[in-house]
Amino acid sequence: MITPVCETFLYCPGCGSPPDAVGTSPFRCRQCAFSFYFGPAAAVGAVIVNRRGELLLLIRARDPGQGKYGLPGGFVDSGETLEDSLVREVREETGLRVTKLEYLCSFPNSYTYREVAVDVLDAFFVCEVESFEDLRAQPEEVDSFYIGVPTKEVLGRMAFESNRRAIELFLAQWC
Repeated sequence: MITPVCETFLYCPGCGSPPDAVGTSPFRCRQCAFSFYFGPAAAVGAVIVNRRGELLLLIRARDPGQGKYGLPGGFVDSGETLEDSLVREVREETGLRVTKLEYLCSFPNSYTYREVAVDVLDAFFVCEVESFEDLRAQPEEVDSFYIGVPTKEVLGRMAFESNRRAIELFLAQWC
């Protein structure tokens, strides 16, 4: 059973009291006045295209979406900018160095880990890399890669709807 993260707060993190209502946002504690807003986590995705107009997709090595297609990217760490996070995630997952990036769009997403669903805001960037020659998969995250113009079948097998929407927007606006 998948549980929204707001339903996992069974006690106040400030004083330990049970809330009047579980699953509400914001969480408010009547005992100590602690409040917590369940805003989305930030994540980034890289639309990397080569000189032939082919996109780089990865095939996910783990859940959520194991075996499905995705864009290189991941969660933004505390104290990190979207841009720095994107460069780091691309390097970690693909071994490639981003030389240029440009904001494309953002879409809401949901990420389920160990049966807890977290709202996420995915920010997508169009990225340039020197080449795909140094491409290497991070085994914990990436099973393999797909390089090409995504077909409807590939787009239908994306791990995240937000990734599919970003690719479709990119193809409509940039190609």
